[in-house]
Amino acid sequence: MEYRLIDSNSVLKQLGANEVPSNIDMFYELSYKLSTYIFDYRMKHNLTQKEFAKMLGVRQPMVSKLENGNYNISLQNLCDVMAKLNTRIRLELEPEDDGMGTACFDVNAHEVPTVTIAKIEELGVAV
Repeated sequence: MEYRLIDSNSVLKQLGANEVPSNIDMFYELSYKLSTYIFDYRMKHNLTQKEFAKMLGVRQPMVSKLENGNYNISLQNLCDVMAKLNTRIRLELEPEDDGMGTACFDVNAHEVPTVTIAKIEELGVAV
């Protein structure tokens, strides 16, 4: 059986919207990547949703929500799930251009907090 997920741009075009607000676009891109990764992982390991749910320590309806992108998962829960899948998460952040060739957010103009990731690494979760 083949599944096809639709991207946010095609859905919004069908609704008559010309431009996708960047926050919606980012959300759907992340949701799409997460849901397809989880689905592909389960298929690759030949697991039913029920078996996969048991492996993750959740109920089957949660696996369904994660696979179809119908769940706004918290960062903590995402890290928990990915750790159980022995999967590293990499998050890249980059400021958007304001259309005049300059970034909308000037990193140098603000103090950027640093985060210690030692505790995260002890748990076996990488971000």
